[in-house]
Amino acid sequence: GMGGGPPGHDVDPACNLYVGGLPAQMESQQLRDMFSRFGDIQTCAVIKDKMTGMSRQFGFVAFRDPNGAQQAIQGMNNTPIEGKTLQVRLKGAPADRGPPQGGGGGYGPPQGGQGQYGPGPGGPPR
Repeated sequence: GMGGGPPGHDVDPACNLYVGGLPAQMESQQLRDMFSRFGDIQTCAVIKDKMTGMSRQFGFVAFRDPNGAQQAIQGMNNTPIEGKTLQVRLKGAPADRGPPQGGGGGYGPPQGGQGQYGPGPGGPPR
């Protein structure tokens, strides 16, 4: 491969995925199992609520290689799982502004339409 990777275990932002929509019971190990087929995983964590210890139903998966991360996004984003839908994207990336869940509809008429200006001012009197 290309030499000169980042030193230490700083995760390359292009490798670090946010994974939302996890089932409440899912643990870090299951998350790792689910994503490991896409590449070598460096770190993997399901985020828990500090007070209750309950899963907050999202986590992070960091691959060693940006290709793995891209494959995982392609392979896992919008996957239905236990009645929920996984969101997989680069951690730093903004949320997809795709259609909201439950499909489109309800957007009303497009803006613009007829300008209601009424008749213009009359010409000069004769």
